[in-house]
Amino acid sequence: MQTATAAKPSALIAFPAVPSARTLWNLFLGGAAGLGFWEFFSATATHWAAGFPLQPPELVKSLFQHQLGLTISNPMAEFLHGLTGLIFYPIGYYILSRALPWLGVTAAGWIWGVATYFIALGFFAPLAGQSFLLHDVPVLSFMSLVGHAIYGYLAAIVFERFEESR
Repeated sequence: MQTATAAKPSALIAFPAVPSARTLWNLFLGGAAGLGFWEFFSATATHWAAGFPLQPPELVKSLFQHQLGLTISNPMAEFLHGLTGLIFYPIGYYILSRALPWLGVTAAGWIWGVATYFIALGFFAPLAGQSFLLHDVPVLSFMSLVGHAIYGYLAAIVFERFEESR
């Protein structure tokens, strides 16, 4: 007689190990690749499609103004956006890809890229006084979605290639 067995939760979700210094460096390199693409894409392709570039530092500045009543400089806003793309978002990818290893690198990269779009425009934009997902400027929202998705994919691929070469 056969009995049905339920999948163990540990088979579906794994708890990621704390990344080593080498893994953190590789995450940084992946983030740099993704962020480099993002900066080029947001300044060129988005400008061509929307008539103006995406300007994440303006979102950062608006967020600080709306939530904390602080005015931060353009260089500080650029720094915070860069820090997010170089370190925080890659760590998010690491957690997602290691917690759900069955996704695979490609899917995890695309999914994380789309998640970063929702974090930026679905969560932070409304906190900064802008519309949810910038629905009032659909072409800008779409270009941001495309840019974030490709960012996630590139960051994942570069990170994983460096991890493989250990």
